[in-house]
Amino acid sequence: MKKFKIEDYPLIQPYLNMANYEGYNSNIVTMVMWNHEYHIEYEIHDHYMIMLHNYKGLQYWAMPFTSAQYYQEAIDYMIQYSQDHDFEFMIDCAIEDFVDKIKPIYKDKLLYQHTPYNDDYIYDRQMHEKLTGKKMQKRRNHYNAFKREHSDYVYRDLDPTEDFNTILTCLDRWESDKDKMSESMTSEVRGIMTLLSYHDVLDFEMGGIFINDQLEAFIIASKLNHSTIQIHVEKANKDIRGLYPAILKELLEHHFKGYQYINREEDMGLENLRKSKSSLHIIKMIHKYRIYEKNTQITQASEEDTQSIKKLWQICFKDEDEASTEFYFRYHYDYHHTYVLKHHDDLLTAMQIVPMDIIHNHQIQHSYFILGVCTHPHVQGQGLMKELMHNVLCKYQNYPIYLQAYVPEIYQSFGFHVSHYLQCIETIPCYECSQLIISKDYHLLKKYYDIYTNNFNDYRIRDDRYFDVLVKRCEAFNDEIIIFKDLGYIIYHIYKENIIISEIIYLNNEALKNMLSYFNDKNVLLYTDLHVDIDGSYQYHIEMMSNQQDKDIMDKQRFINETY
Repeated sequence: MKKFKIEDYPLIQPYLNMANYEGYNSNIVTMVMWNHEYHIEYEIHDHYMIMLHNYKGLQYWAMPFTSAQYYQEAIDYMIQYSQDHDFEFMIDCAIEDFVDKIKPIYKDKLLYQHTPYNDDYIYDRQMHEKLTGKKMQKRRNHYNAFKREHSDYVYRDLDPTEDFNTILTCLDRWESDKDKMSESMTSEVRGIMTLLSYHDVLDFEMGGIFINDQLEAFIIASKLNHSTIQIHVEKANKDIRGLYPAILKELLEHHFKGYQYINREEDMGLENLRKSKSSLHIIKMIHKYRIYEKNTQITQASEEDTQSIKKLWQICFKDEDEASTEFYFRYHYDYHHTYVLKHHDDLLTAMQIVPMDIIHNHQIQHSYFILGVCTHPHVQGQGLMKELMHNVLCKYQNYPIYLQAYVPEIYQSFGFHVSHYLQCIETIPCYECSQLIISKDYHLLKKYYDIYTNNFNDYRIRDDRYFDVLVKRCEAFNDEIIIFKDLGYIIYHIYKENIIISEIIYLNNEALKNMLSYFNDKNVLLYTDLHVDIDGSYQYHIEMMSNQQDKDIMDKQRFINETY
């Protein structure tokens, strides 16, 4: 490997052009600016060039710089080089187009992880030059305020040699508190000085705004592939309103004619930076990935995995809040019944499979219920859930296994079949209302359920603990339980003025109508068994799937209605 030096520009640039990657990481100006941190090394081969970064003890590759026909040749060499030099193979900041091209080549040999904090923000150049249109109104207002307040400002191109001290003094004035200056800011200043030192070799543009002969803003930008401009540096006095939109507008008016897009790099996972860049009306993102040699392991979860699984749960299930998550991990989660898939120590996929006894054809059937299957969204679509599912299902293949499937097609490939339906009935109840006596005796829940399930030959056995947990679940999910004495109970919530009844347990048909009269003249969406026959619009709802295929899944004597 040869150390990257600016003198090697004539050797390196043709390979960058050959690769023609979209994204700012493949810009030689960027490489020069940040090489003091990343300590780049490179090798040139017959058909490709490779670059190795060395950042704080971590070694990783850039995408190989070549045409697509030589991707495999280059990557194979990079993998072998990593093995020979005893570090993990990893390509960082790989763009989506590159990932899409190598996936068919390497299939499941590589693992691709989206890293959103590295994604490039892309904007329309005309919008930021002209500041026209409704979307630019706020930015235009700031710019117009700047012009009114500083009508005598001067914009001019900056000369890296003649203006070197002016720029340095400007940076020193803005970042005068050296002791509290962040590491990243110190590094950026060093990078700026490096660019100014090599201006005679590199192709970039600089401009500055002067107010009362003092530099108050400056910007550095260069050309990228795909009709795009990259903003490397954008500095301005934060106390002057409208100075940021002004310096960019001036640069675009004076340079880069014919270019369509602006690349403002990534947000580094910083929330304030993300909000700031998102507010500038993105037209697209360039998604970035890390690529590893796939090295996954499947094990039973340990107690030490609990926090990682909880974090994964919160990432995957956006509709969960703190209360519902705490409920799941307090009352349902059990690491003894949980399996995980990891890539090295990085937990990517988890699933829990718990015992569940049901009555099937009037006999107790010892079964298992899959719940809590989740894969990190940054690695989805690569068969990791399938890998974990197949592994776990083999361990339990001698038992009936059930799961709730919001997208049934996903689980058909695992040998699951629809086993239980519910009816989803949209109705506006209008029944004569007899006197309804509401009870707070939660012990009645099990009593009424046992009476209700006497009408079925296929149902889940629910014990006292089940109903204790069910009550707590309703509290966590803001569901209401109403127990009607001598009639049954209803679990429901209100959504956009609709009553969503997720469970109704009734002692007889008359009891069903009496309980529904509680919601007379309201729009009700009712999930219930196949016996129910009331006025309304009907749809069948798949409630459960099983690895056991049954001939008559529409049998009205079957009832399961489960949530976690």
